[in-house]
Amino acid sequence: TREIAGGRCVVFQQNDEESAVATVLIRSATTSQLDDVERALSDGVNAVKTLCEDPRLLPGGGACEIGLANIISKIGESRPGLEQYGINRFATALEIVPRILAENAGKDPTEILSNLHAAHKKGDSNMGVDIESGGIADMKEASILDPYVAKHQALRLATDVAITILRVDQLIMSKQAGGPKLPKQ
Repeated sequence: TREIAGGRCVVFQQNDEESAVATVLIRSATTSQLDDVERALSDGVNAVKTLCEDPRLLPGGGACEIGLANIISKIGESRPGLEQYGINRFATALEIVPRILAENAGKDPTEILSNLHAAHKKGDSNMGVDIESGGIADMKEASILDPYVAKHQALRLATDVAITILRVDQLIMSKQAGGPKLPKQ
């Protein structure tokens, strides 16, 4: 046992550098601050774990979402009727990530989205929202990257939720609403 910051605690010492086990000791003045530090440490460990499992990275800053929105919009244009509307709305929903990034940076999201779409149509597929400059920038050059696994999982779950909502909506629309019958006049 050792005394650390005025308190006695047990310290596990690691002499072998090849060990796969590590202990991190965190202290704080308040429990809420301690919870924040613990959460940040956990997020960091999970980020490393994710990259160890699948090291693929994608450009961040909404670049992937705008790229997907453009591709899905093109697919939607080739479909007839309500199917086209649903596909285009899904593409529009993907634009929420760069829109929120632009809003949080205090910039006009419509202008930023317009610039992003123009850049992606020119072939600059790594262009995303740069919150520091308030414009758009090459996310790969700026080293603003997102793990592929996180993007894939988020997109898959969002798609599953949308499909579930559409199925429930179809089920509700296919049945006549219950409740008391209205008197005939």
